[in-house]
Amino acid sequence: MNLKENQYFGITTESLRTENFTISMTNHSANSTISLHAHNKPYLCLLAYGSYKEESNIIDVISQGEVLYRVANYEHSNSFSNKGGLCLNIEMNDYEQFITLNELHLPNKLSKQKAVIELYKLLYGLKHGLPNDIINIYCYESMIVVINIFNSKGDLNWVKKVKERINDNPLETISLDKLSIEFSLHPNYIVRKFKEITGFKLSEYLTKIRLEFAMKCLLSNEENITSIALESGFYDQSHFIKNFKKYIDATPNHFRKVIIG
Repeated sequence: MNLKENQYFGITTESLRTENFTISMTNHSANSTISLHAHNKPYLCLLAYGSYKEESNIIDVISQGEVLYRVANYEHSNSFSNKGGLCLNIEMNDYEQFITLNELHLPNKLSKQKAVIELYKLLYGLKHGLPNDIINIYCYESMIVVINIFNSKGDLNWVKKVKERINDNPLETISLDKLSIEFSLHPNYIVRKFKEITGFKLSEYLTKIRLEFAMKCLLSNEENITSIALESGFYDQSHFIKNFKKYIDATPNHFRKVIIG
């Protein structure tokens, strides 16, 4: 079965067409299955909640907080867990024009990675009913960040290792002195070069990854904000809320309420 533009299984709770993108949110009930199908356009999908098994020529388990890129006409079937699932789906209205204008290269294969904060911001904005032009900008920001990560090349080896360490263990304490010894680099050089290569100060990158971890927690359990703040590496609730509002323009409680009610 080949699905048309912005056609997805499940219950569509939000759908919006902007200048450059078509976005939808779909809810999938517990233990539901989707038979073999394909989409006629490439798309990004953030699994904001739940998990499912995807089967094609390979079998893959998609977990909460992961974002997928799927090429056009990729045939697959899905089986959701007993938690069901909430998906944010993004298509480019004219993907050839989009990649040409932005000098981007779409992945030519199936790709999966951890979700980025820009996608959570888009998810919140869509549910919160932000204006169409703002949502379009959020889509641009999300798409470019994700595609650049999928296609990332040329990072200095030590920069790549630092990023991987933070991405894989966001709660691990990062010591400049230890990094300096490990990579035989001066701490000042590490700080300066990391910003030059990634566009983020080391502290900003660490905070961003910890916030992404916190957003996953907010959507997966009912723990109070203080507990999530501490579990996500923030020293108190106030520090957590301040940084959360900086990136999302909402409090953690309001973010959770808007997304899952």
